Amino acid sequence: MSDAILSRIEEGVLYLSINRADKKNALTLAMYQTLCDQLVAADENPEVAVIHLTGSGDSFCAGNDIADFVEASRAGNTKTPALDFLLQLNAQRKPVVVAVNGIAVGIGVTLLLHCDFVYAAKGSMFRMPFVDLGLVPEGGSSVVIPQLVGHRKAAELLLACDAFDADAAEGYGIVNKAVAPDQLLATSTDMAKRLAAKPPLALLQAKAMLKANVGQPLEQVIPAEVELFMQHLVSEEASRTLAALFGGKS
Repeated sequence: MSDAILSRIEEGVLYLSINRADKKNALTLAMYQTLCDQLVAADENPEVAVIHLTGSGDSFCAGNDIADFVEASRAGNTKTPALDFLLQLNAQRKPVVVAVNGIAVGIGVTLLLHCDFVYAAKGSMFRMPFVDLGLVPEGGSSVVIPQLVGHRKAAELLLACDAFDADAAEGYGIVNKAVAPDQLLATSTDMAKRLAAKPPLALLQAKAMLKANVGQPLEQVIPAEVELFMQHLVSEEASRTLAALFGGKS
């Protein structure tokens, strides 16, 4: 299953591709484990600044390989690589950019809720069919989807299991932008490279603040931001960046 997740590092970007096109990139437990391991390693690798994820063929991800999950359950497998992957993705310190090429079903949608930049090819279709399968929403979708679209629209997506296209996904805030299919990878890789070229410590801190400050009172957030701002102002990274920007005057 090692070839089911392709990876390479180039110019500070870890490129991951779900490579199981014959199964619409449905994820097995082994694939979840590989993805999780790659994410953990990326956060620890100073050569990686950004993670870029996409799928092979005409699909992004058709969700879980249900047969694989059932077989593992019957065999008494108590490992939780799918949960480990989702928790790691949610906790990922470095930015994650995703290119959705084609269908995204189940966790192929819910994993997007934990990524930082998501671009989708026009014509891509999204669906969270958990209830139709006798299952329940996963991946934090029962919280994040209502936050994005409100209760009634969330009910359409999670209870009625309505499908929606890339333009609707953009409107819902699930993706940043729906783009022409022939521009998808150019758009997503351009963003990944832009992020990788930024001062790395400031980038990490800014993402951490976006995640940590959600729902916090402004009277607490503002002074905390000022404290971090002043710390970074006197950092070596800021000194180098400001010197380059102002021609040696920092």
